[in-house]
Amino acid sequence: MTDKGKQVDTSQVPDDETQSAFTAVMPVIADLLEIGTRAFALGEWEEAIDSFGQLASITEQTFGSESPRYADGLVMYGRALLQHAIEQNALMAEKTLADAATGNLGKEEEDETAGLPTKANINFEGEPDFRQIESLALEDAENGESSKGKQADTGEEEEDEEEEDDFAAAWDVLDLARVIQAKATDSKSQLKYAETLMLLGDVSMESENFGQAAKDFSEALEVKMQYLDDSNRELAELYYKLALAYEYNQDTSKALELMNDVERILGNRLKIAQASDKDEDVAEAESLAEVLADVASKIEEWKSPQKPVDINAMTPEESAMAEKAKAMFKE
Repeated sequence: MTDKGKQVDTSQVPDDETQSAFTAVMPVIADLLEIGTRAFALGEWEEAIDSFGQLASITEQTFGSESPRYADGLVMYGRALLQHAIEQNALMAEKTLADAATGNLGKEEEDETAGLPTKANINFEGEPDFRQIESLALEDAENGESSKGKQADTGEEEEDEEEEDDFAAAWDVLDLARVIQAKATDSKSQLKYAETLMLLGDVSMESENFGQAAKDFSEALEVKMQYLDDSNRELAELYYKLALAYEYNQDTSKALELMNDVERILGNRLKIAQASDKDEDVAEAESLAEVLADVASKIEEWKSPQKPVDINAMTPEESAMAEKAKAMFKE
Protein backbone atom coordinates (compact mmCIF):
# COMPACT_ATOMS: atom_id res chain seq x y z
CA MET A 1 0.00 0.00 0.00
CA THR A 2 2.88 2.36 0.79
CA ASP A 3 6.61 2.54 0.17
CA LYS A 4 8.43 0.32 2.61
CA GLY A 5 11.04 3.05 2.96
CA LYS A 6 8.49 5.14 4.82
CA GLN A 7 7.91 2.53 7.50
CA VAL A 8 9.26 3.00 11.01
CA ASP A 9 12.02 0.40 11.43
CA THR A 10 12.06 -0.22 15.18
CA SER A 11 15.25 -2.25 14.95
CA GLN A 12 17.30 0.74 13.77
CA VAL A 13 15.57 3.79 15.19
CA PRO A 14 16.53 4.74 18.78
CA ASP A 15 13.96 3.87 21.41
CA ASP A 16 13.13 7.47 22.28
CA GLU A 17 12.59 8.40 18.62
CA THR A 18 10.50 5.30 18.03
CA GLN A 19 8.39 6.04 21.06
CA SER A 20 7.96 9.63 19.89
CA ALA A 21 6.77 8.47 16.47
CA PHE A 22 4.28 6.07 18.01
CA THR A 23 3.05 8.69 20.47
CA ALA A 24 2.41 11.11 17.59
CA VAL A 25 0.55 8.65 15.39
CA MET A 26 -1.59 6.80 17.92
CA PRO A 27 -4.12 9.65 18.39
CA VAL A 28 -4.54 9.83 14.62
CA ILE A 29 -5.18 6.09 14.47
CA ALA A 30 -7.67 6.34 17.33
CA ASP A 31 -9.56 9.17 15.61
CA LEU A 32 -9.73 7.32 12.29
CA LEU A 33 -10.91 4.18 14.06
CA GLU A 34 -13.64 6.09 15.89
CA ILE A 35 -14.83 7.93 12.79
CA GLY A 36 -14.78 4.79 10.65
CA THR A 37 -16.57 2.67 13.25
CA ARG A 38 -19.30 5.27 13.71
CA ALA A 39 -19.76 5.67 9.95
CA PHE A 40 -19.93 1.90 9.51
CA ALA A 41 -22.58 1.59 12.24
CA LEU A 42 -24.65 4.28 10.54
CA GLY A 43 -24.29 2.69 7.11
CA GLU A 44 -22.31 5.63 5.77
CA TRP A 45 -20.09 3.38 3.72
CA GLU A 46 -18.15 5.97 1.75
CA GLU A 47 -16.99 7.74 4.92
CA ALA A 48 -16.15 4.38 6.48
CA ILE A 49 -14.16 3.40 3.40
CA ASP A 50 -12.22 6.67 3.51
CA SER A 51 -11.45 6.44 7.24
CA PHE A 52 -10.49 2.77 7.26
CA GLY A 53 -8.46 3.19 4.08
CA GLN A 54 -6.40 5.91 5.77
CA LEU A 55 -6.16 3.77 8.90
CA ALA A 56 -4.75 0.84 6.94
CA SER A 57 -2.21 3.07 5.22
CA ILE A 58 -1.00 4.65 8.46
CA THR A 59 -0.75 1.34 10.31
CA GLU A 60 1.32 -0.08 7.46
CA GLN A 61 3.70 2.88 7.59
CA THR A 62 3.94 2.76 11.37
CA PHE A 63 4.01 -0.94 12.19
CA GLY A 64 5.08 -2.56 8.92
CA SER A 65 3.45 -4.49 6.10
CA GLU A 66 3.49 -7.77 8.06
CA SER A 67 1.98 -6.30 11.22
CA PRO A 68 -1.23 -7.74 12.73
CA ARG A 69 -2.39 -4.15 13.25
CA TYR A 70 -2.05 -3.53 9.53
CA ALA A 71 -4.06 -6.68 8.87
CA ASP A 72 -6.77 -5.44 11.25
CA GLY A 73 -6.93 -2.17 9.33
CA LEU A 74 -7.20 -4.02 6.03
CA VAL A 75 -10.08 -6.13 7.35
CA MET A 76 -12.03 -3.05 8.44
CA TYR A 77 -11.33 -1.40 5.09
CA GLY A 78 -12.34 -4.49 3.14
CA ARG A 79 -15.52 -4.96 5.18
CA ALA A 80 -16.59 -1.37 4.41
CA LEU A 81 -15.90 -1.87 0.70
CA LEU A 82 -17.98 -5.04 0.75
CA GLN A 83 -20.95 -3.42 2.49
CA HIS A 84 -20.89 -0.48 0.08
CA ALA A 85 -20.88 -2.85 -2.89
CA ILE A 86 -23.75 -4.87 -1.40
CA GLU A 87 -25.84 -1.74 -0.89
CA GLN A 88 -25.24 -0.57 -4.46
CA ASN A 89 -26.06 -4.05 -5.70
CA ALA A 90 -29.34 -4.07 -3.77
CA LEU A 91 -30.32 -0.70 -5.23
CA MET A 92 -29.62 -1.96 -8.73
CA ALA A 93 -31.65 -5.12 -8.03
CA GLU A 94 -34.61 -3.03 -6.82
CA LYS A 95 -34.44 -0.92 -9.98
CA THR A 96 -34.32 -4.03 -12.16
CA LEU A 97 -37.38 -5.49 -10.38
CA ALA A 98 -39.23 -2.20 -10.73
CA ASP A 99 -38.41 -2.02 -14.44
CA ALA A 100 -39.56 -5.61 -14.89
CA ALA A 101 -42.83 -4.93 -13.06
CA THR A 102 -43.59 -1.84 -15.14
CA GLY A 103 -42.54 -3.41 -18.42
CA ASN A 104 -39.50 -1.16 -18.85
CA LEU A 105 -37.06 -4.05 -18.92
CA GLY A 106 -35.72 -4.61 -22.42
CA LYS A 107 -36.15 -7.96 -24.18
CA GLU A 108 -32.40 -8.56 -24.14
CA GLU A 109 -32.23 -7.88 -20.40
CA GLU A 110 -35.18 -10.22 -19.79
CA ASP A 111 -33.40 -12.99 -21.67
CA GLU A 112 -30.21 -12.42 -19.68
CA THR A 113 -31.92 -12.45 -16.28
CA ALA A 114 -34.52 -15.18 -16.83
CA GLY A 115 -33.79 -18.34 -14.89
CA LEU A 116 -30.44 -17.16 -13.55
CA PRO A 117 -29.57 -16.85 -9.87
CA THR A 118 -29.22 -13.17 -9.00
CA LYS A 119 -27.26 -11.42 -6.30
CA ALA A 120 -30.56 -10.09 -4.99
CA ASN A 121 -31.51 -13.66 -4.08
CA ILE A 122 -28.50 -13.98 -1.83
CA ASN A 123 -29.52 -11.03 0.31
CA PHE A 124 -32.81 -12.66 1.26
CA GLU A 125 -34.80 -11.37 4.18
CA GLY A 126 -35.22 -13.47 7.30
CA GLU A 127 -31.74 -15.01 7.42
CA PRO A 128 -31.34 -16.52 10.88
CA ASP A 129 -29.35 -14.45 13.37
CA PHE A 130 -26.83 -16.94 14.72
CA ARG A 131 -24.92 -14.53 16.91
CA GLN A 132 -26.01 -12.41 19.84
CA ILE A 133 -24.50 -9.05 19.07
CA GLU A 134 -25.24 -6.00 21.12
CA SER A 135 -26.28 -3.12 18.87
CA LEU A 136 -24.19 0.03 19.03
CA ALA A 137 -26.18 2.84 20.65
CA LEU A 138 -25.69 6.00 18.62
CA GLU A 139 -27.18 9.18 20.06
CA ASP A 140 -27.75 12.42 18.18
CA ALA A 141 -27.22 10.63 14.88
CA GLU A 142 -28.62 12.56 11.99
CA ASN A 143 -30.73 10.64 9.52
CA GLY A 144 -30.76 11.88 6.00
CA GLU A 145 -31.39 10.70 2.52
CA SER A 146 -29.25 11.60 -0.43
CA SER A 147 -31.30 12.62 -3.39
CA LYS A 148 -30.23 11.26 -6.71
CA GLY A 149 -31.46 12.37 -10.08
CA LYS A 150 -32.17 10.16 -13.00
CA GLN A 151 -29.08 8.99 -14.83
CA ALA A 152 -28.49 8.21 -18.45
CA ASP A 153 -27.52 4.74 -19.67
CA THR A 154 -23.85 5.69 -19.52
CA GLY A 155 -24.26 6.64 -15.88
CA GLU A 156 -25.82 3.27 -15.09
CA GLU A 157 -22.92 1.50 -16.78
CA GLU A 158 -20.52 3.50 -14.63
CA GLU A 159 -22.47 2.38 -11.52
CA ASP A 160 -22.12 -1.26 -12.58
CA GLU A 161 -18.39 -0.81 -13.08
CA GLU A 162 -18.05 0.92 -9.69
CA GLU A 163 -19.95 -1.93 -8.01
CA GLU A 164 -17.68 -4.52 -9.60
CA ASP A 165 -14.64 -2.44 -8.63
CA ASP A 166 -15.79 -2.38 -4.99
CA PHE A 167 -16.19 -6.17 -4.91
CA ALA A 168 -12.80 -6.63 -6.57
CA ALA A 169 -11.17 -4.11 -4.23
CA ALA A 170 -12.77 -5.77 -1.19
CA TRP A 171 -11.42 -9.13 -2.33
CA ASP A 172 -7.88 -7.80 -2.89
CA VAL A 173 -7.77 -6.01 0.47
CA LEU A 174 -9.19 -8.93 2.44
CA ASP A 175 -6.95 -11.43 0.66
CA LEU A 176 -3.90 -9.39 1.65
CA ALA A 177 -5.10 -9.44 5.26
CA ARG A 178 -5.59 -13.21 4.98
CA VAL A 179 -1.98 -13.72 3.91
CA ILE A 180 -0.71 -11.73 6.89
CA GLN A 181 -3.01 -13.38 9.44
CA ALA A 182 -2.28 -16.90 8.22
CA LYS A 183 1.28 -16.63 9.53
CA ALA A 184 0.23 -16.23 13.18
CA THR A 185 -0.44 -19.39 15.18
CA ASP A 186 -2.01 -18.19 18.44
CA SER A 187 -5.73 -18.77 18.93
CA LYS A 188 -6.76 -15.10 18.83
CA SER A 189 -4.97 -14.50 15.54
CA GLN A 190 -6.30 -17.72 14.04
CA LEU A 191 -9.88 -16.75 14.88
CA LYS A 192 -9.30 -13.38 13.20
CA TYR A 193 -7.95 -15.31 10.21
CA ALA A 194 -11.17 -17.35 10.13
CA GLU A 195 -13.28 -14.18 10.21
CA THR A 196 -11.34 -12.83 7.22
CA LEU A 197 -11.95 -16.09 5.35
CA MET A 198 -15.66 -15.69 6.08
CA LEU A 199 -15.60 -12.17 4.62
CA LEU A 200 -13.84 -13.47 1.52
CA GLY A 201 -16.58 -16.07 1.25
CA ASP A 202 -19.19 -13.30 1.49
CA VAL A 203 -17.48 -11.42 -1.35
CA SER A 204 -17.53 -14.55 -3.48
CA MET A 205 -21.22 -15.14 -2.71
CA GLU A 206 -22.10 -11.61 -3.77
CA SER A 207 -19.98 -12.05 -6.90
CA GLU A 208 -21.81 -15.35 -7.59
CA ASN A 209 -18.56 -17.32 -7.37
CA PHE A 210 -20.16 -19.99 -5.21
CA GLY A 211 -17.39 -22.57 -5.58
CA GLN A 212 -14.80 -20.17 -4.17
CA ALA A 213 -17.23 -19.14 -1.42
CA ALA A 214 -17.62 -22.78 -0.37
CA LYS A 215 -13.82 -23.16 -0.28
CA ASP A 216 -13.34 -20.11 1.96
CA PHE A 217 -16.23 -21.00 4.27
CA SER A 218 -14.92 -24.56 4.60
CA GLU A 219 -11.45 -23.37 5.53
CA ALA A 220 -12.89 -20.89 8.04
CA LEU A 221 -14.96 -23.68 9.57
CA GLU A 222 -11.92 -25.93 9.94
CA VAL A 223 -10.08 -23.19 11.80
CA LYS A 224 -12.95 -22.29 14.13
CA MET A 225 -13.67 -25.89 15.00
CA GLN A 226 -10.19 -26.07 16.56
CA TYR A 227 -10.93 -23.29 19.05
CA LEU A 228 -14.70 -23.07 19.62
CA ASP A 229 -17.06 -25.37 21.52
CA ASP A 230 -19.36 -27.53 19.44
CA SER A 231 -22.37 -25.58 20.74
CA ASN A 232 -21.00 -22.20 19.66
CA ARG A 233 -23.41 -20.25 17.46
CA GLU A 234 -20.54 -19.04 15.28
CA LEU A 235 -20.09 -22.61 14.04
CA ALA A 236 -23.79 -22.79 13.21
CA GLU A 237 -23.46 -19.56 11.26
CA LEU A 238 -20.56 -20.94 9.25
CA TYR A 239 -22.33 -24.22 8.52
CA TYR A 240 -25.28 -22.15 7.31
CA LYS A 241 -23.14 -19.96 5.04
CA LEU A 242 -21.47 -23.06 3.64
CA ALA A 243 -24.87 -24.66 3.04
CA LEU A 244 -25.98 -21.55 1.15
CA ALA A 245 -22.89 -21.70 -1.05
CA TYR A 246 -23.61 -25.32 -1.98
CA GLU A 247 -27.31 -24.62 -2.55
CA TYR A 248 -26.56 -21.76 -4.94
CA ASN A 249 -23.98 -23.99 -6.62
CA GLN A 250 -26.80 -26.47 -7.38
CA ASP A 251 -25.67 -29.05 -4.80
CA THR A 252 -28.82 -29.27 -2.68
CA SER A 253 -28.00 -32.65 -1.17
CA LYS A 254 -24.74 -31.34 0.31
CA ALA A 255 -26.52 -28.18 1.46
CA LEU A 256 -29.15 -30.20 3.31
CA GLU A 257 -26.44 -32.32 4.93
CA LEU A 258 -24.81 -29.16 6.27
CA MET A 259 -28.15 -27.83 7.50
CA ASN A 260 -28.40 -30.91 9.71
CA ASP A 261 -25.22 -29.71 11.43
CA VAL A 262 -26.81 -26.28 11.88
CA GLU A 263 -29.81 -27.88 13.60
CA ARG A 264 -27.56 -30.10 15.72
CA ILE A 265 -25.43 -27.24 17.03
CA LEU A 266 -28.37 -24.94 17.71
CA GLY A 267 -30.26 -27.82 19.33
CA ASN A 268 -27.36 -28.46 21.71
CA ARG A 269 -27.16 -24.78 22.51
CA LEU A 270 -30.90 -24.69 23.17
CA LYS A 271 -30.63 -27.56 25.68
CA ILE A 272 -27.90 -25.71 27.56
CA ALA A 273 -29.94 -22.49 27.66
CA GLN A 274 -33.10 -24.30 28.77
CA ALA A 275 -31.24 -25.92 31.67
CA SER A 276 -30.58 -22.49 33.17
CA ASP A 277 -32.98 -20.10 34.89
CA LYS A 278 -30.87 -17.00 34.28
CA ASP A 279 -32.66 -14.20 32.44
CA GLU A 280 -30.08 -14.06 29.66
CA ASP A 281 -30.31 -17.82 29.11
CA VAL A 282 -34.12 -17.71 29.03
CA ALA A 283 -33.94 -14.95 26.42
CA GLU A 284 -31.38 -16.94 24.42
CA ALA A 285 -33.61 -20.02 24.52
CA GLU A 286 -36.46 -18.02 23.00
CA SER A 287 -34.12 -16.63 20.34
CA LEU A 288 -32.75 -20.08 19.52
CA ALA A 289 -36.25 -21.50 19.15
CA GLU A 290 -37.02 -18.83 16.54
CA VAL A 291 -33.76 -19.47 14.70
CA LEU A 292 -34.37 -23.21 14.65
CA ALA A 293 -37.83 -22.57 13.18
CA ASP A 294 -36.25 -20.44 10.44
CA VAL A 295 -33.70 -23.15 9.71
CA ALA A 296 -36.42 -25.83 9.52
CA SER A 297 -38.37 -23.62 7.13
CA LYS A 298 -35.33 -23.18 4.91
CA ILE A 299 -34.72 -26.94 4.87
CA GLU A 300 -38.29 -27.57 3.73
CA GLU A 301 -37.90 -24.91 1.08
CA TRP A 302 -34.79 -26.59 -0.30
CA LYS A 303 -36.41 -30.01 -0.22
CA SER A 304 -39.30 -28.71 -2.34
CA PRO A 305 -37.80 -26.02 -4.57
CA GLN A 306 -40.24 -23.84 -6.46
CA LYS A 307 -40.15 -24.24 -10.19
CA PRO A 308 -39.86 -21.10 -12.32
CA VAL A 309 -43.10 -20.02 -13.95
CA ASP A 310 -43.28 -20.80 -17.66
CA ILE A 311 -45.24 -17.91 -19.14
CA ASN A 312 -45.83 -19.85 -22.37
CA ALA A 313 -47.47 -22.67 -20.38
CA MET A 314 -50.03 -20.39 -18.74
CA THR A 315 -53.71 -20.91 -19.34
CA PRO A 316 -55.62 -18.03 -21.01
CA GLU A 317 -57.14 -17.13 -17.64
CA GLU A 318 -53.69 -17.02 -15.96
CA SER A 319 -52.27 -14.94 -18.79
CA ALA A 320 -55.15 -12.46 -18.45
CA MET A 321 -54.50 -12.12 -14.73
CA ALA A 322 -50.78 -11.54 -15.36
CA GLU A 323 -51.55 -8.79 -17.87
CA LYS A 324 -54.00 -7.20 -15.42
CA ALA A 325 -51.35 -7.20 -12.68
CA LYS A 326 -48.83 -5.67 -15.07
CA ALA A 327 -51.30 -2.92 -15.95
CA MET A 328 -51.82 -2.16 -12.25
CA PHE A 329 -48.10 -1.45 -11.80
CA LYS A 330 -48.19 1.00 -14.66
CA GLU A 331 -51.05 3.03 -13.20
